[in-house]
Amino acid sequence: MMIMLRYLMVLLLLCPLASADTPRESIPLTPKQFHEQECARIRSGLERMQANALDETQADFDVVYYDLKLDIRDYYSQIIKGAVTTHARALTADFNEVILDLCTTLTIDSIISEDIHLSYTHSNNLITIILNRNYTINEIFAVTVYYHGTPCQTNLFETFDYWSRYVSGYYIPSIATLSEPYGARDWWPSKNTPADKADSARIAITVADTIVATSNGILESLEALLPSSRTYTWFEKHPIASYLICMSATNYIEWNDWYVFAADDSMPIVNYVYPERLSQSLISWDGIPEILGVLEDLFGEYAFRDEKYGQTMFGWGGAMEHQCNTTYGYSLTNGSHTYDYIIAHEAAHQWWGDDVTLHTWPDIWLNEGFASYSEALWTEHEQGFSAYKNYMASGLSVNDPSGPVYNPTALFDGNTVYDKGAWLLHILRGVVRDDPLFFAALAEYRARHHYSTATTAEFLSDASDVLGIDVDAYLHTFLFKTNRPRFQIAWGNGVVNGEPRTAVRVTQTQTNPDTTFRTRIELRFAGTMDSTMIVENSEWESLYLLDLGYAPSSLAVDPDVWILRTLTTASLPPTILNTTVNTGLEGDPYLDTLVVIGGTAPYSWSLIGGALPDGITLTATGFLSGTPTEYGDFIFTAQALDNNTQTDTREFTLTVEGTLETPEALTCRRTSDTEVTLNWLPANGADYYEIYRSDTGDFTGLSPLDTTPDTFYIDPIPAGNAIRFYQVVSAQSE
Repeated sequence: MMIMLRYLMVLLLLCPLASADTPRESIPLTPKQFHEQECARIRSGLERMQANALDETQADFDVVYYDLKLDIRDYYSQIIKGAVTTHARALTADFNEVILDLCTTLTIDSIISEDIHLSYTHSNNLITIILNRNYTINEIFAVTVYYHGTPCQTNLFETFDYWSRYVSGYYIPSIATLSEPYGARDWWPSKNTPADKADSARIAITVADTIVATSNGILESLEALLPSSRTYTWFEKHPIASYLICMSATNYIEWNDWYVFAADDSMPIVNYVYPERLSQSLISWDGIPEILGVLEDLFGEYAFRDEKYGQTMFGWGGAMEHQCNTTYGYSLTNGSHTYDYIIAHEAAHQWWGDDVTLHTWPDIWLNEGFASYSEALWTEHEQGFSAYKNYMASGLSVNDPSGPVYNPTALFDGNTVYDKGAWLLHILRGVVRDDPLFFAALAEYRARHHYSTATTAEFLSDASDVLGIDVDAYLHTFLFKTNRPRFQIAWGNGVVNGEPRTAVRVTQTQTNPDTTFRTRIELRFAGTMDSTMIVENSEWESLYLLDLGYAPSSLAVDPDVWILRTLTTASLPPTILNTTVNTGLEGDPYLDTLVVIGGTAPYSWSLIGGALPDGITLTATGFLSGTPTEYGDFIFTAQALDNNTQTDTREFTLTVEGTLETPEALTCRRTSDTEVTLNWLPANGADYYEIYRSDTGDFTGLSPLDTTPDTFYIDPIPAGNAIRFYQVVSAQSE
């Protein structure tokens, strides 16, 4: 009865929406609740380990292979017996000390290497082992730790749990592990960091012969033992992080499905379920093949095709992406497809978390943000783009304060790591607006870290290489700061020189963070015509002056919500629509009109900087008029003041071209038998001169010869008495 009571207490605390007598499936679990539950089960486990950073000497060796031999038959005493061999490579010269993580509630019986008993200390959840000799760089060594005891249970969500199910008047022994982030050390000795993945692992589990034991990889052997026992030996042939090694055991029923990925090839999907949930699982889990197919289409080939995709039922709420063998809550298996999004989430982890594993826990969004985003992609596949948008807005909604996404204060936080982490990928997809290119960037990131680990910086760099943009520029503030941009939008229409022009002001008004976000914002206009454009935005205030060819009647900003943001609208303040002014000609009358919209009329114009050419004035009503008496480029700043003392200013350049004179005093003389030299006086307003030549005195057949900025030109001619006629014309640059 005590075991049953313990189970009831854990279930009630784990699942605040349900009780032991009220099935969880009667109260639907929303994506946000799922993400928060997932975070809660590992948050305290991480926090209690923050003080125990990776020991320096653990960086001195690289794990090659774990061999776990576990005996969990002493169920009622809740005792585990183990012999775990760590094969590793020395990374320093004269290497002779190994430090492994193992909870101090477990008793070490002995540690052996090369048939020699080694000396060790075991304190603060660390084993310090002195090897029997010094090892050279890259030399392989192996140590076997023999131990027994009750696994650590130091937080609500135990990493190793002995418990019972009460079914048809009987208590059924049930055991499950869940080691993320640091829980592996609670039940077996390891190097407890995701940064060092073992190349492979073998997990042998000895249980009573009424019990089925599951783990990672493929079932290598099943050996009958006396008395009434058997050993399941599982082998994971691919690299695996210590937190992804798992063990589950109870009276499972196994049923198989297949993922058919080619006309002549397929992969087994191996399901282990409680007998009392078999009928529900046959429905709730029958979508796994389709989910795997969709994820392969999106992300590339499943990394463990040569092993399996497994799904094992366990008693906790939620699920966990153990490599090749997802453990999945029995309460989510309700005989419907309510929780397909959770299956998609955990299956996506096989790509993002198991194949490509976060290098450090501050990079956790690379696991959870990617998997959460996959929920939305699965929804898009099933129901279309509108459903995808709705899923981002509701299923993955983000509440402020949120962030930073990288290394947040609460390292496992559903709102920030799962939901906002998913939004980072959605935002990047919106920046790119090219799905094949976007998914090619994810594929390249995965290819570069296949069966390995990755950091946030590496993802940003890898994606930038493929997309041809600086991805960090668009994600940086979302990643490393808090909250989101708050855009204030103001816009209006006017006419400049008879052509319609539209002004849009975008102001970032957020105070936390006290920096701007770089985004690409879609502006969608409607009216007599429809038009859409995407503008870059990275300043506190940005003005976009647009020549659309019509005056739109409405504007939708980021209508598909590609950006995690808030939008407000405001009246357009005084806004000068002119971007340039007309060019003038020295001595000719000049007129141009400056146009302002927004604010409150009437407006008053004034010159507040620079200078206009002599003969030109700016009137209070915005007219530039007069007759310029000098030529050149004149830079000036005009200000428009509205009736409420709001202003807008703009700098312009007024170009006045000089009156073009004809070159004078042209002389032409033969300076040698082979050349003629032309000379002339400079012409007012000329930037260069065009040279023409004819062979007849009436200048028929005149053809262009050359141009020169000088006031002389040398023309080579054949020897003899050839007669040439020339014309020089002054010209101005446009």
